[in-house]
Amino acid sequence: MNEKKINVRDLINQYQANCDRIREIADACEKEQRGRTDAENDEYEILVRDNQLLTMKMQAATAEHLRENPNASDDAARIIRENAQNKKATEILIVRDMMMVSDAASGGLVPLNIGSIIKPLTEGFILDKVGLPMPTGLVGDFVWPVYEMIEAQIAGEGVALSDTKIPFSKLTATPERIGVAIPATHQSINQSGNVIETIIKEIMPAAVKQLLNKILFSTTAVSGATYLRGPFVGLVSSAVNLSSTPTFAELNAMKAEVLETGVTGDNLCWVMTKSQKAILEGMPINSNGIYVPIIQNDTLCGLPVYTTNQIRQSAVSYQKYTAGTTNAWAAYTLQDGDTVTYDVKGDSVAHALAKITSPAGGKIAKVTVQTEYIGLGDWRYQPMGLFNSLRFTVDPYSQSRKDAVDFVLNCDYATKTLRSDAFLLGKVAVSS
Repeated sequence: MNEKKINVRDLINQYQANCDRIREIADACEKEQRGRTDAENDEYEILVRDNQLLTMKMQAATAEHLRENPNASDDAARIIRENAQNKKATEILIVRDMMMVSDAASGGLVPLNIGSIIKPLTEGFILDKVGLPMPTGLVGDFVWPVYEMIEAQIAGEGVALSDTKIPFSKLTATPERIGVAIPATHQSINQSGNVIETIIKEIMPAAVKQLLNKILFSTTAVSGATYLRGPFVGLVSSAVNLSSTPTFAELNAMKAEVLETGVTGDNLCWVMTKSQKAILEGMPINSNGIYVPIIQNDTLCGLPVYTTNQIRQSAVSYQKYTAGTTNAWAAYTLQDGDTVTYDVKGDSVAHALAKITSPAGGKIAKVTVQTEYIGLGDWRYQPMGLFNSLRFTVDPYSQSRKDAVDFVLNCDYATKTLRSDAFLLGKVAVSS
């Protein structure tokens, strides 16, 4: 008797239904400011176990399909192309280490491996570089237990030790949706053999990666984010003031301040812009003796250095000068056809404008207020995870007037700062 073939679509639907129910329970607890009831706990555990079983079945179906269909990737591209031509939407669902593409003909799914998709998403992360996992396919609460340090006891021979209670608390991260949409013309899809693969495997993961890097390392909250915030957002007001060219002593003092908190420093590293790193690579540790740069072999004070421009604060505005009785600059909205005469930078608008010695009436200045920061942190205490699945939709309707197809990606990510004292921010002074 032939064994019944696994229906991957049914597995996906049940998996998503379980995820939706878990989210309903979480939303109810958040709204009512309470923990899960006993009944909800029982249901939650059943749903999580069920999704673990469903995941194993989907993995088995993926392996079976790939074994029987070595050209599965080409089949997926064909399905997307045919659906676009026939004005039908295509769903691409990624669950853990699997990718399923809707079959236009039968409504079934074509399972694929997604190593080539997740890889460009995680490559370039500082989290990835310091060897920390970025889990995917999370379901339910993204919770880390946190406990305070306890001390051992000294007792004489034969003296009973008293009980020691470990005070536990927990930190829960709340996932938020991240999305990106990229249009492609029907002509490019029909004529190019790899445009679909390029969009799905390279461009869209790169766009998500760029946003996640911005979330993790920016010193200001990313627009639209409620819970997705990195560790440096709350440290701007208490940032350590550094020289315009930070000294080895200043930076080493930052390292000492973090280590004084009890952080082991196993995953401790520096984060700064590429330009700031270049400056420190050209500065000596001290003014006497053998020349040794502050940064050498990508290390600073014995810790690795990673770069991202997301840690720099930068805001651009325009000012117009009025000569005569006022002789003053005023905020201005740039119009079509305007000519920008001055391009100045500073740590404030006033500081930047002060660099213009003889402004003329009616002239416009582009003002960039830029603040350099150097971050230090132990990234074990800033985990990030992908919840549920990555969801691609190939939409032939929204851009139909332009004869284009929208590739849309939606996903849910969460991150949490487990120990704020494991991170420190230094503010670089602006050169006069």
